[in-house]
Amino acid sequence: MKDEIEPDVIWEQRVKDVEAEKERKVVTSPGFSFSAAGLLFPYHLGVAQYLIEKGYIKETTPLAGSSAGAIVCAVIASGATMQDALKATKILAEDCRLKGTAFRLGAVLRDVLYKFLPDDVHTRSNGRVRVAVTQILWKPKGLLVDQFDSKEDLINAVITSSFVPGYLAPRPATMYRNRLCIDGGLTLFMPPTFASKTVRVCAFPAARLGLEGIGISPDCNPENRASPRELFNWSLEPAEDHILDRLFELGYLDAAVWAAENPVYKVVEDSIPTAENGSAN
Repeated sequence: MKDEIEPDVIWEQRVKDVEAEKERKVVTSPGFSFSAAGLLFPYHLGVAQYLIEKGYIKETTPLAGSSAGAIVCAVIASGATMQDALKATKILAEDCRLKGTAFRLGAVLRDVLYKFLPDDVHTRSNGRVRVAVTQILWKPKGLLVDQFDSKEDLINAVITSSFVPGYLAPRPATMYRNRLCIDGGLTLFMPPTFASKTVRVCAFPAARLGLEGIGISPDCNPENRASPRELFNWSLEPAEDHILDRLFELGYLDAAVWAAENPVYKVVEDSIPTAENGSAN
């Protein structure tokens, strides 16, 4: 199924997914989309911490993400705290600092996700979380998945969404649902949610990347941020724990600046049936 707003994007819906969508619960608008971010994952956790605390993200809020953004969406949907997710991130970072990152990050990430996420995370995510992957045959195109058969299926989706060729594992691509796929951020850097309005969260300075329509990013707080070079380096190699804590803090502070101009009573609409929502923006 093609997305009405972004026709180049394929929204995968199997027959059973269509039936499941009919049972989808009432949702809260807006939705939040988290960008690809590499190992800047703590930044997204900090943003999510603020949005959850202040009532922007509720149990019915639609979510979407690519790469690290997809992982944080699964974490939010799981009901875990962002502080516990930060602790799990530090475990992954320490492993990679000691044993290396390239070619093995995927295996380490999979192990951490299996231990951290609850067994019913796929049920909590179904119909709420959109994970973006890039299908590369016969030509690259974005693929959105929002129904998952099991915990393993969800983890496979977010690992695929994070699959940078030759970085997560020593191969150029990975298989997901019989498709040859790579990192979702290559085609859907910040994928749309199914809400009537989507607020986009970017871990990099959006203006420097030429991105428009970004809600929360380091541009919200230009006087209190790491340099683009530092962010780029930390996105590829695991930073020390105190820097991971700082990234979490920066995400929290940037979300607070955005919220000051977008009060929750203005931004968060009453819950409305999905049928009235239509496709995502």
